[in-house]
Amino acid sequence: MIPLNKVSPVIRRTLACAWVGLACGVAGLSAATVSVTDSVSTFSTFQTSSGSILSDVRWDQQTGQGADDFVGDGTGGYYGFYYKYGQVAGVDTMVFRVRLNAVASSFTGNLRIGVDGNGDGAIDLFFGVSTGQGQTPEIAFQDPSAGKTNVSPSTSGLDKSYGTIATTTSNYSYVQANDGSTFATGNGAGTANADMFLTFALPFSTFKSALEARLPGVTITVDTLVRFLAFTSTQGNAVNQDVYGLGALSDTANANLRFDQGGGFTNYYSSTGAVIPEASTVVQGAAFLLSGLGVVLWRRRLALRERSA
Repeated sequence: MIPLNKVSPVIRRTLACAWVGLACGVAGLSAATVSVTDSVSTFSTFQTSSGSILSDVRWDQQTGQGADDFVGDGTGGYYGFYYKYGQVAGVDTMVFRVRLNAVASSFTGNLRIGVDGNGDGAIDLFFGVSTGQGQTPEIAFQDPSAGKTNVSPSTSGLDKSYGTIATTTSNYSYVQANDGSTFATGNGAGTANADMFLTFALPFSTFKSALEARLPGVTITVDTLVRFLAFTSTQGNAVNQDVYGLGALSDTANANLRFDQGGGFTNYYSSTGAVIPEASTVVQGAAFLLSGLGVVLWRRRLALRERSA
């Protein structure tokens, strides 16, 4: 690699302008105002590690509660795990949304998001909506079980809750899906019925503090790449109902499948929702810069010829 101080001043200036332009383009992006009641069309779907949209097979939860069953296999263009980032009342906020299979007056189950914050394939933090019959939903944070590896449904456990956030109309919503989706219950053989959207939000600063507490020595920023996993459970200490993107947990193969080997983890994302760049994108960016550099060299060579003529 040629040291920058050995490169022509013209080229250095050109490269500097190019990178400043890119930096300004990124820095110029400001977080928009968001709400848990925003239309699903304004959310992004999570991708798999291969770049396809992460989807879930219909009626694959194993305990009988349709209201806790993720749906969103792409039929009709409907998916079931969404995300957006922005500001709520001036606070940088992460917003998660899932699509559930049956209409209910209130959500009485447990929804959790698992996070791999250091890329080792194990869940480092659990957070999400915690409820009980007749209880007001809370946004809870839990440690992974210390005695488990937490790399698959069968090897995962949730330990004690170390903090909760009270839900309000600003950070929690449970409403009938407004995009027309009507997945059938009863293994697809039942009558199609409207689905529900469960949406919750939490400040990025809270997420940052919680994850850093689980990963000593690691600093989390909005640009840190992490991956997520969504699941429902009948109680707040196990992964035992429905994992989004994974088939029925009653199947031993699914229960033992690693989260990072097709078992439900999303691709890597920054907290702003930016997905890890694909190789093709990097190549295209490099080709663009090299193309621009070639034009600069050609114009400089042409100018030298004209002066020497």
